[in-house]
Amino acid sequence: MAKVIHVSKNVGLGLLVLAAIALLTIIALSVSLDKEKAKKRGGNSEDKATGSTSGPITTPFPPKEPWDKYRLPESLSPVSYNVTLFPRLKPDANGLYIFTGESTVVFKCVKETDLIIIHSNKLNLTNFDGFLAKLSAVGEASSPSILKSWLVVKTEYLVLQLSRRLSVGAMYVLHTEFQGELADDLEGFYRSEYTDDGVKKVVATSQMQPTYARKTFPCFDEPAMKASFNVTIVHEGETVALSNGIKTDSADSTIDGVPVKVTTFEPTAKMSTYLLGFIVCDFVSIDSMPDSNLL
Repeated sequence: MAKVIHVSKNVGLGLLVLAAIALLTIIALSVSLDKEKAKKRGGNSEDKATGSTSGPITTPFPPKEPWDKYRLPESLSPVSYNVTLFPRLKPDANGLYIFTGESTVVFKCVKETDLIIIHSNKLNLTNFDGFLAKLSAVGEASSPSILKSWLVVKTEYLVLQLSRRLSVGAMYVLHTEFQGELADDLEGFYRSEYTDDGVKKVVATSQMQPTYARKTFPCFDEPAMKASFNVTIVHEGETVALSNGIKTDSADSTIDGVPVKVTTFEPTAKMSTYLLGFIVCDFVSIDSMPDSNLL
């Protein structure tokens, strides 16, 4: 005889409710799935009609300005520099060691451009009638006027916007004057200290590699941008100055009531900015001539 299972009224009602919920859930999922399929079919037909394929939509970045790029434009090529530097080996009223200087670079226009972009980093540039540099032309070429000038900290540039394009093949001269900190940071023109018999001594020296020449004077600071350098160093009378070339002259002068020497050096060979070097110190130099019989 078969066994009869008795289910209470409450349990039966609960099972009916669960079954109803499950049925409604299945119906809702089916409707949702049908809508999704219809949407996909509609999208595919639209893509075919327009000849496009579905995919993520991307917004292109706006093109970078020339001064936002870390490489210099190829429109200008340096020929020679005249650089004068005057390091102060004693701190100023604010306790800072500084140097002042001026730089004149002769460059050739290789491609037409109405921009001059040159490296400059952590230098306070002198303002000339509202602009951070002076521009002139060499020979019969005429120089455009400067419309505006500004510094770009991120890419370490001085930028000059010109009134018209420079002429291809023409030579131009860019002049800047500046002040920088003779910091103890081993970068560019920097300060080194040592103690001699309990007395602190200060040396001004340089480290241009890899990209610290721009911290010393405005320049086209890339290895391929080679030029010759004419260096002049102004220094206190009891110190000596050395640079890449042989010293050609050392004249006495006075600046702000302080006796100084103005030492000039022969032009360097055509070379990259990172090879430039100089030092101002109170070391005693020793000169000697090799024996004429020495091979």
